[in-house]
Amino acid sequence: VRKLLLNDVGPRLAASAVERIGAYLGLPVRFKTFEEGLAYLQTISASFGRHTPEQWRELNGAILKPMQGAEGLEWGLHYDPAMALPFRETTPEQISAGEAALWHMFEAIQAPTLVVRGAQSDLLTRETVAEMVSRGRNVSAVEVQDVGHAPTFIDPAQIAIARQFFLGAA
Repeated sequence: VRKLLLNDVGPRLAASAVERIGAYLGLPVRFKTFEEGLAYLQTISASFGRHTPEQWRELNGAILKPMQGAEGLEWGLHYDPAMALPFRETTPEQISAGEAALWHMFEAIQAPTLVVRGAQSDLLTRETVAEMVSRGRNVSAVEVQDVGHAPTFIDPAQIAIARQFFLGAA
């Protein structure tokens, strides 16, 4: 790894945000239409910021897949629902041990690292970002306005952040 961009995530995550994500992740939701599924995904992804209908479709279209339901074709979410288990079953002791291990791994990163945080993120706090900058070897940070968790890098201004970091070009 020559350069690393961390998108609104770090060694310490806010417990309330992890609980929020765990509340909907892995639910066996089904939709009568593709558009109904897109509307649901837009609702749970509202913190990603403002997007056009086309951008929402680009972000979420691949997550929806057709499935046979009791009343014919339905649309469901295309990911392993078991990924929700750690959000629901992790103990405070496991979280503490995991955080210590993640800080250790983070501090070992030698590549230039850019931490991108959504200004309204409930997952990655400003305090954690500041700690990442101070504890890391070559870490810088940028905050994206009008976005929570997490910037989508569809917006040209967000793309420019990544392009500048990786290529040194605007």
